Amino acid sequence: MNFTAKLRARRVEARNRKAVARAIDMAPTPAMRHELMAIAQAQVTTLR
Repeated sequence: MNFTAKLRARRVEARNRKAVARAIDMAPTPAMRHELMAIAQAQVTTLR
């Protein structure tokens, strides 16, 4: 993987992280917020 591809992947990851954080902040119920947080934590372990 070259430098440009790594940089692009890092930007995409940051954009996704911001989108997930926004979704968690705007969750209509505490249960939905908890579910989104669990999904986000599961994805972090698989991304690395």
